[in-house]
Amino acid sequence: MDTVKTIIFSACVVGVVSTMIEIASPEGTMKKQLDLVIGLVLVMTVITPFMDKDFRFRLNDYTVSYDKQVYDDIKGYEKAMVLENAKTELSDYLRKKLTAVGINCGEIIITLDVNEYNQIEITKVQISSKEQDSEKIKETIHSELPKTEVSVIAGDSS
Repeated sequence: MDTVKTIIFSACVVGVVSTMIEIASPEGTMKKQLDLVIGLVLVMTVITPFMDKDFRFRLNDYTVSYDKQVYDDIKGYEKAMVLENAKTELSDYLRKKLTAVGINCGEIIITLDVNEYNQIEITKVQISSKEQDSEKIKETIHSELPKTEVSVIAGDSS
């Protein structure tokens, strides 16, 4: 943290000094060259603390550690939220599709998972319906989700 304070302090000092020099410098081509030199000095002031002997960068002292458990918790929470949102939207979409073909359905239970490519996979759809035509329901769902297992449960469509 001391290194960061040193960098900020040095950059401020160089910035103030360069501003004074720029104000005092005459107009014309020399001012442009002076601006270039001042800019180079400012850049060198900022990157010098990160440089080792022979002008090699060393960033191993400045690695940022993180708490793996907190990271995993946040990642798990995000995954659960995305899956829950996808279930809700897909359920609403399928309900609209079934209603469009004249099928009233009750609860729609969707099983989702995330594959190794971080893509959402729809593995199973369960629909409760009073309708007797379960084949029509399966056909409608398979037209949208051809590789998904579909099961129809006779139940209340409230």
